[in-house]
Amino acid sequence: MSDSLYKPIKELGQNFLTDTQTVNKMVEALELTPTDIVIEIGPGLGVLTEVIEQYLTSTESRLIAVEIDERFTLKLDQMFLENANVEIVKANVLDWLPTYKDPKPFKLIGSLPYYITSPIVHKIVQMESQPEIAVLLVQKEVADRINNKAPDATYLSSYVQTFFEVSYLGKVDRKVFSPEPEVDGGILKLVKKQPLVSRDRLGKYEGFLHKGFSNPRKMLNKVFTAEELAKVGIDATLRAQNLDVDKWVQLFNITS
Repeated sequence: MSDSLYKPIKELGQNFLTDTQTVNKMVEALELTPTDIVIEIGPGLGVLTEVIEQYLTSTESRLIAVEIDERFTLKLDQMFLENANVEIVKANVLDWLPTYKDPKPFKLIGSLPYYITSPIVHKIVQMESQPEIAVLLVQKEVADRINNKAPDATYLSSYVQTFFEVSYLGKVDRKVFSPEPEVDGGILKLVKKQPLVSRDRLGKYEGFLHKGFSNPRKMLNKVFTAEELAKVGIDATLRAQNLDVDKWVQLFNITS
């Protein structure tokens, strides 16, 4: 990290994870097998990449590391020059994720730039084929928002939990990053579940949830009609945060 060539770029949200314990915890949560296909978001200096590679011992496995910063793609290309299963892709992950079309099951991992966590999470949900497991290190506040459940649900938790079982694996102290960010991180594990909303209706569902959470302090009868709420047995005086995912999906299905 002392090499000025790899000085973090603030505009890219580069805060590099330096803690071996956190790296191992994240990789273990991915439940890797030798034949897995893994996408890594923002490998940076390759601390996660090096550990993941050791698990992928089969010629059928693949590790696709997507990095926007050419300094690191060049470094990673050299680091994994002799491993044909590791592919380093120079791209903005927000542009690249929608282009990934391989129908084979895959897993996903990444220490995400805090300032674009929500857009990345949306892109993961919107992928043509969603990851079987995703392990994400994000800002702790965002991790809480995604992990929350009724009566403290949020737009993000309701959106993500429609497609994934979410679990919170613990806080990551800001001191284990270089440079040190202003806030702590949190590790989330997302496990794919039978989707409650079909992919072709995903855009409509996003809009519906945004409408539902547009005024979180207001009662739901200010957003939906009493008749709509009654059809799925929702108390009209409840607020958006009080509804679990199943109720949101039921309401979506009768209003759209």
